[in-house]
Amino acid sequence: MKNYKPENYNSLSPYLIVDDAQKLVDLLKTVFNATTLRRFDHENGTIAHIELQIDDSILMISNSTENYKAHTTMLHVYVPNVIETYQKAINQGCQSIEAPVCKAGDPDMRGSFYDFAGNYWAIGTQQ
Repeated sequence: MKNYKPENYNSLSPYLIVDDAQKLVDLLKTVFNATTLRRFDHENGTIAHIELQIDDSILMISNSTENYKAHTTMLHVYVPNVIETYQKAINQGCQSIEAPVCKAGDPDMRGSFYDFAGNYWAIGTQQ
């Protein structure tokens, strides 16, 4: 029996539409060690659809078009080392929202940043 979704894909995947999808892909490969699973390009070479794997999750991205405008969103990602991941993001030109900190009563150390497209990335590591 054929599965209704690709093997090892989760049922719900965030989908980002940005003005420079390749720039975001490059950033996510550096910051989160994302890997490309599938990619389809427009005739002009921009990304029509790309699927990235970040740890156990799939993130889908496309370049904005006249019919599909860029949007911003907030995403949360658990990472093995929140301090290291946060520093990679800042080194890549992301804007700091909050440096990683472990607040009273929270079992996670958390930090956050904006990427160049205005997406809010919250990152955390369970302590």
